[in-house]
Amino acid sequence: MNISESFQLLISRIQPLESENQAARQHLATIRARLETEFEVSKCFAIGSFARGTSIRGFSDTDLLAVFRKAVFTWGDNLINSDTALEKVRVALAERYPNSNVYKDGIAIAVSFSDGRHVDVVPGVFDSMYKEKWPVYLIPDGSGAWMQTSPSLYDAYLSEANTASGSKMIYVAQLMKFWRECREPRIPLSSFHIEMVLAYEEVCKGVKSYADCMLDILRSLARRECRAMRDPYGIAGNIPAVKTASQRERALASVINSRDHAESAVSADLRNDLAEARRQWDIVFNTKFPW
Repeated sequence: MNISESFQLLISRIQPLESENQAARQHLATIRARLETEFEVSKCFAIGSFARGTSIRGFSDTDLLAVFRKAVFTWGDNLINSDTALEKVRVALAERYPNSNVYKDGIAIAVSFSDGRHVDVVPGVFDSMYKEKWPVYLIPDGSGAWMQTSPSLYDAYLSEANTASGSKMIYVAQLMKFWRECREPRIPLSSFHIEMVLAYEEVCKGVKSYADCMLDILRSLARRECRAMRDPYGIAGNIPAVKTASQRERALASVINSRDHAESAVSADLRNDLAEARRQWDIVFNTKFPW
């Protein structure tokens, strides 16, 4: 089995099981029903890796954007503190799922189910339209205020980049997420950040192997020093790679280490040293690379 075949095998192994997808859809449906019972809700829809098809087997969480009527989170003429809005959602979900862990996790309310699935519920309100086509929502910013986002716009951007890559980008995103989970400790790199860097820098465009794409995304993240990237549409401001400075240091150290081993792996493969190429990729994926 050559390196290309090993990557193909790894990609097949990390695809989510249909049972996982079904469980995620069921949890989303019950959460949606609860929110619609308790509040005036305009719409609820999946966002993030699950919606974009870049989740991986056994690891990826599911994200739900719940768009509330503005009156739900308004006091007088102004939106309430977004932490207060999150607490209202947390209370409603905790009552519905008394045996589950329901807690605030940054900009979302996280629900951890007994089957191991984890759903992040992000509350939002409609704000405006971007170029009269893409809805923009206000969601919590993690510090009590609100920030703008447009999931459908970003999904379209990432989908277009994936098409331009010959559909490689979606699999490279999955490989990077698997790499992130393989490292010890886990690397706290944002999935959305990884995908946006892949798209913005056209990492997967052209005739390139998965090994080459993996090396190039690791090089890109190292060059960027795992810092936030600017939103190409100027809606969300910056798209963070991590949540804290200490996380950035840890992520960057792992990115640099993996980049160096990936460079050695690609070089070994070019000189037909298959054993060394496999050994180096196995280091990158922390002994999880198929031989």
